[in-house]
Amino acid sequence: MIRTSGSGARPSRSGRAGPATRPAILARIRLAPTGSSSSSGPDAPATSESSPPSFPQGTAEIVKQCYQATKKAYMAGVNRQRVELILPLIGATDIDDWPGGIRQQFKAAQPMVEEVLVQLKALPELQGPLDARIVDDADAVGAWQGAKLSLVLFPTAETMKELKKVRDATKELTIIANPQWNDGSGNVVSDFGILPWQRSSALEVAESFEDVYVTKQLRINGDNTRWLYYYGFGWQVFVVRGPRELTLVLTSETRPTYADVEKKLRSLDWTMSSMGLFDRIAAEAEFNRKSLEAIPPNESE
Repeated sequence: MIRTSGSGARPSRSGRAGPATRPAILARIRLAPTGSSSSSGPDAPATSESSPPSFPQGTAEIVKQCYQATKKAYMAGVNRQRVELILPLIGATDIDDWPGGIRQQFKAAQPMVEEVLVQLKALPELQGPLDARIVDDADAVGAWQGAKLSLVLFPTAETMKELKKVRDATKELTIIANPQWNDGSGNVVSDFGILPWQRSSALEVAESFEDVYVTKQLRINGDNTRWLYYYGFGWQVFVVRGPRELTLVLTSETRPTYADVEKKLRSLDWTMSSMGLFDRIAAEAEFNRKSLEAIPPNESE
């Protein structure tokens, strides 16, 4: 059972308030009744318990792995979870993958997180209705909340108080998906403010969620890398070497840093990172030329 509530959004950055009843970016909720099964099969094996998973090939496999990783972590006692999902491109142009910004990304992410919720709700411990609402219309922060299971999509530093309320009110499992904050790690300025008490309060909430499933893609010195974390198997970093051809270059029990991966890439004589500066610039120029000529891979087509 799913109910869609009205928007509790603040006014948008353009100065216009969000809709008072049904928010446009959360037009409908498709969660099936508890006990239904998805087309991908919620318990279909994506990986064995003894071998680490491979990097997912496509959205359906990301959803399958995400469900299985969140379920595994929940069964191990992890009740506050963080997931990061690579989103399928919808409406991409030859110069911008996301011309519609965060709202367009919300439309791509919504069916993915809803499918994960459908499968989690089939667990006896997590059954029950969910209310869906927009937390922040301007930044497309959405929440699916129930007594036992909740998920917040695209939480920001500005919505940290609301996230804390959702977390504290949920008895069994709270998930954040694709959080949109910088916590100040590395050389990045923190979104949590500079006042010590303000920052510590926000960090308490952010750090209470544990990574259980992460997929990300990052271009480093011309090398296209894919990062995967699956609860219980640690981190894996791959390099794309061709269509559906990935080479594993790094494994780690803790989240690797950009510097860790760059150092590893420079040590491999076949990577772009191992090239000299001028060779790398020339290769990057050729990559950019081909990218502009290629048709964006919209998965909605």
